[in-house]
Amino acid sequence: MDRTDRNRQPGRSTPWSRRGVLKAVGGLVTTPIGIGATAYGLDRSYRDADGDGIPDSLEADAAFEEWLTGIFGADQFSGLDPTRRDLLVDVRYVGETEVRERTKARLAELFRANGIHLQWLDYPDRYDRAAFERRYGYNAREILWSPRSFYHRTIERRLKNVAFQLIVVPGFGEGPHHEYLYSPWTKFEGGSGYVSGFNTGNRAVVAGNHSHETEAKLICHEIAHLVLCHSTDPANTGVMGSQERLDLQPDEWATLRDGLGAIRDTTGVDVAFQRCLWAGLPPAELDLSDRLAAAVDCAGCRVD
Repeated sequence: MDRTDRNRQPGRSTPWSRRGVLKAVGGLVTTPIGIGATAYGLDRSYRDADGDGIPDSLEADAAFEEWLTGIFGADQFSGLDPTRRDLLVDVRYVGETEVRERTKARLAELFRANGIHLQWLDYPDRYDRAAFERRYGYNAREILWSPRSFYHRTIERRLKNVAFQLIVVPGFGEGPHHEYLYSPWTKFEGGSGYVSGFNTGNRAVVAGNHSHETEAKLICHEIAHLVLCHSTDPANTGVMGSQERLDLQPDEWATLRDGLGAIRDTTGVDVAFQRCLWAGLPPAELDLSDRLAAAVDCAGCRVD
């Protein structure tokens, strides 16, 4: 799980304790250990020749494609192909939020030029702003990962397993945190807690009204967090580094292409399988199994 400070490069992390980690996650980190670890292993038993996380059986299922077309429309969903790496981005809008058509087209072109067939899928229904604020506020935990979060209550189960969910919210109204959202995790890391984007692996939330360039970089950054961690390499000028360019480094593109299987919602608390969450904490301190200890290792991607 990672943070993006508004209109700036990702913030720096500070050391944390095991108790603090568990508190920030809300106790849910215990779920994937044991039963969740078994589910994680079993979920890898399906056949996925193109490595995009969508089982070949679904990519060849006409009824499933018809279901997706019925939701998003043929003008957005162009079908699945078992010979290419597909990345479906299921976008949910709260209130009058929007993402520019130019941004959508630019991101689709960028990803496709780098071997990932990104399909931008605007969900047809908008969510009432007042109702959303009453139930979830602009708290990333309540939007993305608590047991009663927007993600768990609202997203169709079949979509959780094949698409990256991007939730676009207005953010707080007038005041010192205007157009930000709040993340208890980043507050724990030593920051203010107020950010404009937050990712928990296969889902993310972004807030605020930005310029086209900033909007594109922010969304690209959060999607890339599906697999990638922040980069501290001064030579990395892409969205995971200094954010000077709307791009990833060649090795980052390769890692993202090879890691699209992370799209699957394997346990319902996929935060436990986001490597960057544990970058500063030795896996041994969490009493993880060998399988999970390997899964959370983040050598080379740590934020000092």
